[in-house]
Amino acid sequence: MHRFRTWYFYLFAALFSLSSCEDVVDIPLDSKSELVVFSNFSDQNGLEVFVYKTKSVTDNQPTEYITDADVRAYKGEELLEVLSLVSSPEIGNRPPHYKTSALAPEFDVEYTIEVKVNGFETITAKNSIPTPVNLEGATFDPSVSTGSNAQTVVDFDVSVSLKDPISITNYYHLKFYQELTSFTLTTEGDTIWGNTYLEFPSNVESINYDNSLVKYQNEQSYLIEDSQFDGQYITLEFTGQYSFDPSKTIPGRFLIELRTVSEAYYLYYESLNRQNQNNNHLGEGVVVYNNIDNGFGNFAGFTSKVNSFKLTD
Repeated sequence: MHRFRTWYFYLFAALFSLSSCEDVVDIPLDSKSELVVFSNFSDQNGLEVFVYKTKSVTDNQPTEYITDADVRAYKGEELLEVLSLVSSPEIGNRPPHYKTSALAPEFDVEYTIEVKVNGFETITAKNSIPTPVNLEGATFDPSVSTGSNAQTVVDFDVSVSLKDPISITNYYHLKFYQELTSFTLTTEGDTIWGNTYLEFPSNVESINYDNSLVKYQNEQSYLIEDSQFDGQYITLEFTGQYSFDPSKTIPGRFLIELRTVSEAYYLYYESLNRQNQNNNHLGEGVVVYNNIDNGFGNFAGFTSKVNSFKLTD
């Protein structure tokens, strides 16, 4: 299962896959490097903007992140903030990036980022945070057993209810996580607590509304478009599984996150998903959605609502 630390999941609002972006922008030999700009932002944190260069498909060197860019955030023609570079050791093993310190993004307000790097055309991108759709209700029904290698296996059923706004196209990203805390036992029997982190389930299967749901990478979350249930109160039902080693970790909360996402967010991840599933290398390739002018990447807003449950009472 894929793992990431809790601090990297800041308020459940900053999760994204930079490695996936890098896969998208590999370019042929002898092609000129271009810039990639990536930022998924929400009302729960400021803007974080990653800037790096494309590279050849045969280039095995580490990704070159840009640390001398001029990155600015605007609302219309109004300059809101010049973003500051954040780099190690402040961010640990995260790549260097640019971050706002005062901007608090608002719903349905279009923001523009402008990125200037010597030797490249000026990059711009526009997007907004959609009005959130609340989780009207959620359930979590686990069944715990012992699997191979003394792993604890948790089979679960979950349901998520929401009232979809009428007469507008809405997009969602539904995600599931299990909180785990690592520990070790000393020879004296004392417990030394380690990191608390979140893990994705090994798989989650939809029980209803299959035509509106796109199973996202490794069957761990779902991208959703509301054409099948526009304006309705709906309950989405799923079944899934995850496992953990009880000799090394203890479970905390099980989290269900409903993101209301912009069209640019949905189109980017949906096309990225199709690209990753396209195993026919002789067939027509998948064009990954791009809303960055004079570059590549994704600048997209979302809101997040989270329900949490205990594994046991």
